[in-house]
Amino acid sequence: MNDRLALTEIAGTPRQCGEEYGRRFEQRIMGFCQQEVKPDRSRLKYAERCWKHIERDGPASAQFLKGMAAGANLSLPHVTLLSLHEEIYHMPHCTAFVATGEATRGGKTINGQNWDWAPSLFDWPGLLRMRAKGGRETLTYHYPGLWMCAGVNDAGLSLMWTGSGYFPQLKPRVGMPTYVLIAEILGKRSVDEAVGYLKSVKHAGSFIFFLGDAAGNAAVAEGMPGPLEVERAERWATRANHYVCDELVSCSQQKVPRHRKQTTRPRASRMAELVRQAEGKLTIAIAKKILIDRDGEWPWLHQFPGGGEHAVTLGGMTVDSLIAESGDRVLHTCRGGRTPGAWQSASI
Repeated sequence: MNDRLALTEIAGTPRQCGEEYGRRFEQRIMGFCQQEVKPDRSRLKYAERCWKHIERDGPASAQFLKGMAAGANLSLPHVTLLSLHEEIYHMPHCTAFVATGEATRGGKTINGQNWDWAPSLFDWPGLLRMRAKGGRETLTYHYPGLWMCAGVNDAGLSLMWTGSGYFPQLKPRVGMPTYVLIAEILGKRSVDEAVGYLKSVKHAGSFIFFLGDAAGNAAVAEGMPGPLEVERAERWATRANHYVCDELVSCSQQKVPRHRKQTTRPRASRMAELVRQAEGKLTIAIAKKILIDRDGEWPWLHQFPGGGEHAVTLGGMTVDSLIAESGDRVLHTCRGGRTPGAWQSASI
């Protein structure tokens, strides 16, 4: 079993970083794209239309993608399509929390999530430390071609997230891909800068972003193609895969399912219960225990399709657990599976 994530380091201009990344992961980028978002004419045309938004509203990401295309010997629409993975894949995934101020011991900002995806994704991810000239140094969880999936930067801004817009399924539109939004946000200094950026651009898909910074600010940004609503977290906030903010609930016409095949309600309730229990004394050690929780009846926070009655209804697993310490610029990770792996840490 692969119980540690490999750490890759790259440096240079955004384009040079993208080219180096493309060279290093050429075969894996092609394989991941074929597995996850197999290109066809319609998808590539959609990617070309979204590229205009990336070029205008995400210049650093645009340069990185140009470099990645060159390094991996792929077309620009091909790598742009891969950045639209969330919009095309668009299936429920992940559970997350952010805590700060009086909720944590010492007032630290702790941002964490379980990265829940299909078991076929287990062998793909890694960690990436990137020093891009003219931008922020970042430490991120990545999949081949999705160079920033979650993480922290050298200013102490962290981002974790969950998917949303599923009940009913919201269709994507032409705009900024969710994964490019993540990369651009991790180029910002603070929660306020990140929120301002999100309000200024057109989103292609749906998301729930958890933001924290070194100054102790925290927020949850619920977005969909169109509206964006931000909840400031004075102490803590949690989510699974459904919206909570009134405007998003209304605009999406959301009706959260209660049947056992959709676990967003119980996971959201369990995450909130555990963070509430730890309020005032939450540490990294306690946060780690929360994310690998399998107490009580299924569905657990830490998911695994282990057999029995849950093998069919679960369908996915916790591929990795992630925790960012904003003030210390540290990213903690733990591999999922039937038995969670050992925690590892990397820092900027």
